[in-house]
Amino acid sequence: MDNLPDEYFLDVDDKMLDFLERQGEDCIREIYQSNMTNKDSGQKLLSILIVGIGSAFLLLTQDKYPMFLSAGIGVFTVYWALCAMYLVLTVLSVKTRRLVSSPPSLLYTETYKTISPSDFAYFKSKGFKGDDDTLRVLRRYRLLELCSTTTEMVKLNGVMSKQLNRARIGTILTPVFAIVISAITYVADPGPKSVQC
Repeated sequence: MDNLPDEYFLDVDDKMLDFLERQGEDCIREIYQSNMTNKDSGQKLLSILIVGIGSAFLLLTQDKYPMFLSAGIGVFTVYWALCAMYLVLTVLSVKTRRLVSSPPSLLYTETYKTISPSDFAYFKSKGFKGDDDTLRVLRRYRLLELCSTTTEMVKLNGVMSKQLNRARIGTILTPVFAIVISAITYVADPGPKSVQC
């Protein structure tokens, strides 16, 4: 549920509040762990791509291969370099996100420092139960931040997973493109076809 009203959690009792806080923080931790797993997978794929790009480039610098093989190796090198760039820019780049915890200065603002009995009367009219205690009110409003953080991280997780899968598919399809280009070049090139070792 996006765009919850500010008073949405005012009516929960303390026992429910404890449960909701725990669930929200656990949920954020799980999503964060999933995002880190995606980043680790992306880092491993990047390592493979870098080794492959370097090896293919080394083969390109050798002048002993016929044109059709050089064309295929060139396409392989370029496509894997593009996959590596896409991976770095979309999956491995640093992204800003909301914090699970907040610094005290953002939690205990002037608004909370100046809560008066009339404010507590307003909170009670919106469903707040319990003693006139600033911490109880603050914790209920903090649940909205946990919801916003969770929503943001779930969206990031979905985008990151999709982009990682695209990079994987591009990496897998690269040899196919290289073979196709080699075959086209082989048919079109009237020169010698043998490979010298």
